[in-house]
Amino acid sequence: MDLDNLNERQREAVTAPDGPVLVVAGAGSGKTRVLTTRIAWLLEERRADPWSVLAFTFTNKAAREMRERVDALVGGSRAPSWVGTFHATGVRILRREGAALGLDPSFSIYDTDDSTRLLKKVLGDLGLDPKQYAPQQLRAAVSRWKNEDVSPAQAARDAADFREEKAAAVYAAYEKGLRASNACDFDDLILRTVHLLEEHEGVRLRLADRFRHVLVDEFQDTNPLQLILVRALSSVHGNVFAVGDDDQSIYSWRGACIENMLDFEQHFGGAAIVRLEQNYRSTGNILAAANAVIAHNVRRKGKNLWTLDGPGAPLGIETVGDEEDEADRIVDLVRAQVAGGGNRGDVTVLYRTNAQSRALEDALRRATVPYQIVGATAFYERREVRDVLAYLKLVNNPRDALSALRVLNVPKRRIGEASAARLVEIAEGEGLSLGEAAARPGLLEASLNAPTCERIRGFFGLVAGWRTALAETPVPELVERIVEQIDYVRHLEEDDPLSAPARNENVAELINGAYAFHEQSDGGTLSQFLEQTALVADADTARDDQGVVRLMTVHAAKGLEFPVVVISGVEENLMPHASNLDDEAALEEERRLFYVALTRARQRVHLLHARMRRRYGQRELCAPSRFLDEIPPELTARSGESLHVVQPSLSTFLWGKDAAPPAPRRAAGANPSPASAPRARRACARSTGTTTSARRTWPSTSASGWPTPPWARASSPGSRATARASS
Repeated sequence: MDLDNLNERQREAVTAPDGPVLVVAGAGSGKTRVLTTRIAWLLEERRADPWSVLAFTFTNKAAREMRERVDALVGGSRAPSWVGTFHATGVRILRREGAALGLDPSFSIYDTDDSTRLLKKVLGDLGLDPKQYAPQQLRAAVSRWKNEDVSPAQAARDAADFREEKAAAVYAAYEKGLRASNACDFDDLILRTVHLLEEHEGVRLRLADRFRHVLVDEFQDTNPLQLILVRALSSVHGNVFAVGDDDQSIYSWRGACIENMLDFEQHFGGAAIVRLEQNYRSTGNILAAANAVIAHNVRRKGKNLWTLDGPGAPLGIETVGDEEDEADRIVDLVRAQVAGGGNRGDVTVLYRTNAQSRALEDALRRATVPYQIVGATAFYERREVRDVLAYLKLVNNPRDALSALRVLNVPKRRIGEASAARLVEIAEGEGLSLGEAAARPGLLEASLNAPTCERIRGFFGLVAGWRTALAETPVPELVERIVEQIDYVRHLEEDDPLSAPARNENVAELINGAYAFHEQSDGGTLSQFLEQTALVADADTARDDQGVVRLMTVHAAKGLEFPVVVISGVEENLMPHASNLDDEAALEEERRLFYVALTRARQRVHLLHARMRRRYGQRELCAPSRFLDEIPPELTARSGESLHVVQPSLSTFLWGKDAAPPAPRRAAGANPSPASAPRARRACARSTGTTTSARRTWPSTSASGWPTPPWARASSPGSRATARASS
C-alpha cells in the first residue's frame, strides 16, 4: 500500500505492530488521515477481514466519512461495516445478544421526550407532585446515575434525606417501566451493553474474538463506561488503536474523562505511544503561542506542534472599552479583511458563552455585515429571550394576542391549551382583546372553572401593573422587574437544569442590552427598544459573494479551521470562566479550551479583551485573561491600554489589597455567579491521576428550593463505572 503521502510519524502510527497503540495527535496533524489509513492498511497489508475491524467514532457523520475514505483507499466497498458511534454499536450488539439480559431484539429506543413522558407517568403513579419533583431534573439525575452505573438500589442506599429517597424510588419505577415496555433509553445503549459483556463471559469472548482490531477516534472524549466497553471488546486480541489529543479534552461537563487517555498505558499494558506533532494548518507564531499556553497544564501527555511553513503574522492582542467597542472593532476587522483582498467569510468570531453573541450580532446588523450563528440559535431567537420579549410586547401592545398566548402559561400557571383556546374564542366573540375579556366581570365564568378564571386574571393583572408603571420605569428596570416577578430564573431551573445556567446568562444579556439601549438612546421608550430588537432579529440580510462572518462558541468550533480567528472576551471570568477559577482541574480544561481556540486559525489570530463589561446591567471592571500573559510577548502585537493580571489574587488587582469586590447587580432570583449553578460531575479524579469517581448525591434543595441534580455537590465513594475502568 502506498504510504508516501504520510510523514514519518504518521507512517509509524499507521504501520504500528499489533497490540495497544495510542496516537497523540496534535491539532491539524492529520489524525483522521492516520486513522482511516490504518484501517485500509490492516485490510490491505495485514489481510484483516472487514468484519473483524471495529471502529468507534463520536458522530454519525464521522462514521460515514470514515467508511467513504476507507472505500476510496481500498476500493470494492470493503470498508468495515462495524464503524459507528458508541451508542450505535451498543444498539447492534444488544439487538443480537441482548436476549441474555432478557431484552427482546425488537426493543424500542426512548429519546429524551419519551423518557420525560415516562417519568411524568411514574410521578403520577407514585402520587408525587411534578412541581416538587420536576421531570426534567429527574431525567438529568437518572442519566447521571446511569453513566456512573449506579443502580436504583444503590441510589436508594445512598439517599441522605427524604427527597433523595423519593428520587431513587422514581428511578426504580422508571426502570421498571422501561423493562415493561421492552425499551432502552439512550444511556442504556452503552450501560446495558457493558452489563452484557461483564455478566456473560461467553458473549464477551465471542465478540472480542471476532473483533481482532478495535479503533477509537477522539479517545480523549471517552467516559468511564466507554473505556470499559473498549477494554471488553479488545480483551482477546488486545489490539486497540486509539487516536486523540489530551490537549483538546474540553467536554468533562458531559462526562468525558481525560484520564482515560492520560493513563492509557495503565489500562492497556505495553502500549506504544506515537506523537503526531507536525501541523499542516497554522502558522509558526500561532503554534508557538498555543504550545506556550498549554505547557502551563500539568496533567498532559506532552507534545510540541511545529510546521514547515513560516512564522506568519504576530497574534494581535487588543484592549477595547467595553462589549460594544469590542463588537465595533470586530466589524472593523471584517472590513479590513475585505479591503486587503480577503473575504468576509474568512473571519470567524469565537467566544466562551453563547450570551456574548448579543453585542456582536447587534453591531454586525447595524453595519449590514451578514453573519451566521454556528451551532446555536441567534440571540434574539433563543426561547428564553423570546419569552421575555413577548412579555414586553404585551406590555407595549395589550392587543398582541400572539405574545399573550406565548407566555400565558410561561412560567407554568396551570392554564392549559384548551383554556387558552376558549379564552381566544370568548375574546373574539366579544370583539375584545384577551386582557379586556379577562377583566370583564363574569365573562369567563360561563365557559371556564373559577380557579382557571382566577389564574388568567392574575396573569393579565400583572401585565396591567407593568403597563401602569411604564411611564415612570426605564426600560432596563422594567425588564428586571418582569423577570423577578414571574420568577423566570426558577422556571429555567425547573424546565431543564442542565441548560438553565446558560439560558439565565442569555436573560442577563438581554438586560445588558436594555441598559445599553437606555444609554445610547438617552432613555428611549419601550416601543423604541422593541423596534430595535425586531430589526436586529430580522433575518433578511443581503448576502453576496463576500460570504458571511461566522459566530460560534469555542466548543462548537472544535474540529474546524478558519483563515482568520477573532477570540472575543479574553478576560478573567469569561476565559477562563468564573465557574472554573477555584478548581485546578477545571482551570486546566479552560486552558485547553483557549488552546483549541488558538489552533482553529490558519493565518491570523486577534485576541480582544474589554476594560469594562456589563453584567446584569452594571458596568464592571474586567482584567485580561491570565492566558494572555502565558503567550511570549515576541509572538504578539499589542494595541490599546493593556492591563496585567496580578496572580494569584484577581480581587486584589480589581479592588485593592483589603477591599472585597462589590456584589454585582443581577436579575432578581438569578444565581449570584455561574459557580453556584449545577454543573456536570467530573467523573475522574484529577490530582492523583487515578480514575476514581467524585460522585454526587442529591441534596435536599437547591438555592431556589428545588431538588438539585446528583452532580451538584461532592460526596463520597466512587461509582462502579470509574472503579472498574481503572481496575
